Amino acid sequence: MKKIWMIAFAALAFYACSSNSASSDQEEHFEADGWNLYWPDWTLAYSVFQGKIDSTLETMSVNANCLSEHINIKFLDENKEQISGPTDEEHSLGWVVADTSILDIEWEGGWGFHLHGLQEGETTLQLQVKHHDHADVKTPEIKIIVDKKLAAEDCPFQEDEEE
Repeated sequence: MKKIWMIAFAALAFYACSSNSASSDQEEHFEADGWNLYWPDWTLAYSVFQGKIDSTLETMSVNANCLSEHINIKFLDENKEQISGPTDEEHSLGWVVADTSILDIEWEGGWGFHLHGLQEGETTLQLQVKHHDHADVKTPEIKIIVDKKLAAEDCPFQEDEEE
């Protein structure tokens, strides 16, 4: 009988340790109730809170053959207060572009990116906070318009090559 109790106790201890490690994995997950995307002058480009997209904002766009200005990401908590994204190495920005022949994303690290217009048309972009092999949180699909193709020297925004 004593042997049965020892086995039961060992199994219970193993279960407790297993459930504690699972809960610590959950603590590493990033949660946000919304996303704000800003242009460099901190003009709001896109906003979504608890699944509701701010429809008063213009559709994001870029010209074909051009990069957009840098877009900064801020996250929103349950009170609609801005919070920063995770800073550990296990989280990164991820994205899904519906039509990669129309749009690409230029990511420079951190919580920001550029739209890169490839050819004229419309597509959607979904942003994600990646954690290992899955997304902790993601946006609804964001409509992106890629306007007419411009020569590189005519693009409204060009990266400073000295940086």
